[in-house]
Amino acid sequence: MDRHDTRSALGLAAGAALLLFFDAGTRVLATNDEARFAVLARDILDHGTWLLPRLGDTPYLNKPPLMAWLIALVSWPLGGVTQGTAVWPSLAAAVGLVLTTWWVGRRLWDQAVGLTAGFLVLTTHAVFTQARTSMPDVVLCLAMTAAMAAYVASDFGMRPSTMRLCYLFLALGFLVKGPAALLGLVVIAVHGLLTREGTWWRRLAPLRGALLIVLVIGAWWLVAMRSRGSEFVQDTVVIDWLEWFDPSARVRMRSLLWPFAAALEAGLPWSVLLPIAIVAAIRARRRLADVTFLLTWLGVIFAVVALSSQQRVRYYLPLCPAAALLVAVWYHRVLGARRAVLGWVTAAAVTVAFVAGQVRDNARHNAATQLDAVGAVAARGDLPLFAFGAPNLVAAFYVDRPVAAIDAKSVRDVRLPPGYFVVDQRALSRWPEACSTEQMGSGTANGRPFAVLRLAPPGCFQLARSNG
Repeated sequence: MDRHDTRSALGLAAGAALLLFFDAGTRVLATNDEARFAVLARDILDHGTWLLPRLGDTPYLNKPPLMAWLIALVSWPLGGVTQGTAVWPSLAAAVGLVLTTWWVGRRLWDQAVGLTAGFLVLTTHAVFTQARTSMPDVVLCLAMTAAMAAYVASDFGMRPSTMRLCYLFLALGFLVKGPAALLGLVVIAVHGLLTREGTWWRRLAPLRGALLIVLVIGAWWLVAMRSRGSEFVQDTVVIDWLEWFDPSARVRMRSLLWPFAAALEAGLPWSVLLPIAIVAAIRARRRLADVTFLLTWLGVIFAVVALSSQQRVRYYLPLCPAAALLVAVWYHRVLGARRAVLGWVTAAAVTVAFVAGQVRDNARHNAATQLDAVGAVAARGDLPLFAFGAPNLVAAFYVDRPVAAIDAKSVRDVRLPPGYFVVDQRALSRWPEACSTEQMGSGTANGRPFAVLRLAPPGCFQLARSNG
């Protein structure tokens, strides 16, 4: 890179950091998904469980531990995991995502396309909002985008030495969130089949070094197998990973339309321009061969995620860099030179709207979680804490004490130990009448009200007594 490129990259990074970090640490972790890796990172710092961080007394194996490691590492200098340090890895990954998208645009086209694409990916709804959570999705998106950048740097697989970097990034993505990262290999395979000549094996030549991924992830896999054995295979590999992809579950009209709505929401406001950019790219693909790579990236990720049984807007995050690049290419080919003023005005308006909207959303979001009653009973320290229907990991993170989840079967069979129970308001109707409890307070978690009940020793074990 020359000095102009360096200044552009630094300016883009500074702008991204300003927009992303201005409210760092102000947003409450309000769901179990948001609190999970923060709780795992705290267990790592408190007990040194780096290879097998735990939720309570159980090693957590549904996702590999890299996200928990990152949170633990940035939290360690401050003495512990906080609401702020829990989101720093995601925020930093979002800055990295902006720069990686810029680099791909600059490499395939020019500096202007790269800078525009970097700004566009920063101001997509999914990136801007998910960067403020402690979930692993933005870090995964960065790993996959960096792998695609390495694929571009290798001249689309022509340089095996550079492709090793691509495999390394995909392996790191696997250590962030499991096999979803390996979608990058599918993108590379489909692109090779579409653009290379010769037999199918020659077209798949860029994948010959993918064994490196197995070598990188193998150590964690062996530790997990040694810890849980067949239980790891059944609960994690089969149920959590393989059953995630179950096209047979998506047969109703609403299920068929949801992926399009989710992808549209993830890319707002720029996704409204994406169909135009896609049509323009298809028409120009013979003159602009590199758009075939972006179309492949976009199409493969969307198709596979859309067919999966689990649907979340954040699952469509890996679409955002490819979409941003396609829109940037279209903008500079069709409108850039003639409508530069309009572009700057639009960028300024979108930036102001995102910042103002985020401030309002943070206030609304934080007001929906009130855990004072849980903190009050936790401070007593006389009985353990449990949760039924309420987010136990949120409570565990903010009171810094284990909060075990009670399943419906234990409640139905009346097998309840003594303790304080955080019970979702909608689950109170299922609370057994035979168990005499005292209500100690109430609160809300992510907008859902709960009650805090005290079940005095010796607890309530109606089924055990009747069978005894």
